[in-house]
Amino acid sequence: MNRQSPAPDARPASADPATPGREQSPGAALDRAHARFIELWGRMAASWGVPRSMAEVHALLFVDGGMLNTDQLMSRLGISRGNASMTTRTLVEWGIVTRVHNREDRRDYFRAEQDVWTLFATVIRVRKRREIDPLMGLVEECRALASGAGPGCGCAETAARAAELERKLRDIASFIATFDTLAETYLASGGDGIAGAFGTLGERAP
Repeated sequence: MNRQSPAPDARPASADPATPGREQSPGAALDRAHARFIELWGRMAASWGVPRSMAEVHALLFVDGGMLNTDQLMSRLGISRGNASMTTRTLVEWGIVTRVHNREDRRDYFRAEQDVWTLFATVIRVRKRREIDPLMGLVEECRALASGAGPGCGCAETAARAAELERKLRDIASFIATFDTLAETYLASGGDGIAGAFGTLGERAP
């Protein structure tokens, strides 16, 4: 079976290979850069609501560039087997990590998508489907419910409050629609539509 040889186990990615007062070797400097990227990627993802451990597994696979198995992920990140298994399964479902089974050692190996545009397009597509699309449906449902308290309801105060709610919901729907247009423009262009996407944003700006 033709497969890229898995990288050997190394020190945990969270370890700091630098030694104060001592010049770093090129390998140690690279390890330090990898560790710092994994740390920052995990911190950034956590602020977006993505589990930090999942982001760190993805970051390790991304910067390593090779095929790593579950034991190697556990060793280098200091995570449990259950965490590693659950995380890699989710990343595979998202489409940003691929799983390859090696018949020789009967292990599954994982490799992250290495093209940055494809990576971010996939993440945007997943988050849009799971979060943005349902949000638009929720806003439209609320607008439909509030329409029963419109001008014909017979109560001026209630009608005024309904009109204010409609204005807020309409603004939210407009914002979501703008974001959706930007996302669709980017996804349809394979990464070449950033200028067009910002052009669309400029057209919608007041």
